[in-house]
Amino acid sequence: MSVENNDNLQPGNENKEEAEAGSEEKVSEEVLSGKIVTYYGYFGEYSLKGIAKTCAKLVISDCYRDLCFDNFEFPSEDEMRELVLEEMRQHFDEKVVPLIEQTYPDFTDEELDAEIGRLEKRYEKEHKEQLSSTVYTAMKELRLRVRGLQKELKSLKRKYTI
Repeated sequence: MSVENNDNLQPGNENKEEAEAGSEEKVSEEVLSGKIVTYYGYFGEYSLKGIAKTCAKLVISDCYRDLCFDNFEFPSEDEMRELVLEEMRQHFDEKVVPLIEQTYPDFTDEELDAEIGRLEKRYEKEHKEQLSSTVYTAMKELRLRVRGLQKELKSLKRKYTI
């Protein structure tokens, strides 16, 4: 015969349920944060390198004509920082927002917006920490890609011109 745990039936345990509910919310938040960082790879090295490569590709796409005519100027660090920050925000929206919507399916749009805002503030510090390294990586990636393109363009000019 087993002995059942009747702690909740004893007087004075009403606050225990409230504390458990609060701890469940905190555990849920920690699990969600863990999923964001580990499972989805947000702020991971692969993710940040992907953002840097995307930014380099965007600059090349926007300035391809200038590259072809040897008029290309590298963007300033501030311009690249803005581009990287925008890409990080977009990456956050693509990866984290659906996760929040799946985690809290009963939330209204206002509650979802509040939760997203809260998580954005929580990860803002990590954004700032990762921003400078990602900008550096994006600039390095851009230099490598531009050099490669310039070599290819020179090769094509030699091949097709007299």
